[in-house]
Amino acid sequence: MKLKACCLVVGCLLSSVTSVAHAFPDRPVTIIVPFGAGTAVDVNGRDFAQALGSVMSQPVVIDNRAGAEGVIGAMAVLHAPADGHVVMFTSSSIPVLDPLMKKGMQFDPLKDFTPICTVGRTSNVVNITGSSPIKSAAELIEAAKSQPGKLTFAYSSATTRLAGELFQQAAGIKLTGVPYKASSAGLTDAAGGQVDLFFIDDVSAAPFYQSGKLRPLVVSGSERIRALPDTPSAAEIGVPGYQIQPWFGVYASARTPPATVARLREIMAQAMQTPVAAANVGKRGLSVHVVCGDAMSKFQLDEAELWRGVLKKAGIDPQ
Repeated sequence: MKLKACCLVVGCLLSSVTSVAHAFPDRPVTIIVPFGAGTAVDVNGRDFAQALGSVMSQPVVIDNRAGAEGVIGAMAVLHAPADGHVVMFTSSSIPVLDPLMKKGMQFDPLKDFTPICTVGRTSNVVNITGSSPIKSAAELIEAAKSQPGKLTFAYSSATTRLAGELFQQAAGIKLTGVPYKASSAGLTDAAGGQVDLFFIDDVSAAPFYQSGKLRPLVVSGSERIRALPDTPSAAEIGVPGYQIQPWFGVYASARTPPATVARLREIMAQAMQTPVAAANVGKRGLSVHVVCGDAMSKFQLDEAELWRGVLKKAGIDPQ
């Protein structure tokens, strides 16, 4: 009789967990983007929200919470009820790079967040002031070698800084980094010639390409991208080590119930297979890259190990 009663209790609990998973979501889902409007994270987050909305029974809302290099948005997710209805869409900077470069963070990305799925990745672009006499990546490398440290590059995040560091290591050159509090300020100064270069994605730099104030010299990786078909890849110019592909993913609070986490992964993986997702990816230099659950955790740790080596070689300590 006791065994039967125990089985009944377990059965009720399992039924309850299943019903919670299938009931989710029961109200609008908010995706917090911890960066400002118009950034690559924001643009791709809105595309993802549109795809997610096409497979969900509830509305999907984007909430930009910019500030403190993503910390404000991340904390907003952690302070929200942990029921899956508030999640974070972020670039790899918060879960991978920030823990390597910052001391005394207010949260632990590995312990306080549960990875749901990555959704895509993009390339980094070496952008130069449009009025610069340097017209190609080969000329850039030659100029940097002839006068080490003279050319400057703006950076506003862990991603943009490490992109600049990796290019220097891969090309065997020396540049001087100039920190900015926001990518918009760095882009404006690079476009105006106050700094020479900015290593950032094509989505963020696109308005400056159109005005001619920034010129893309090379894209990271081994292939050209759809958005910049005339810009050579790093492999083409003989710098194959310039392999950086910032990625975007969704995270929930670590307090979120396992059944809800499983349901989130199921829905989000489904969203990336929709015609809406395909159409949005076709408009940008993003490539679909869906990795969920434990595989995403491993992917995140492997990325951290790669960048730990870049930081060590550059002599950059956490600050």
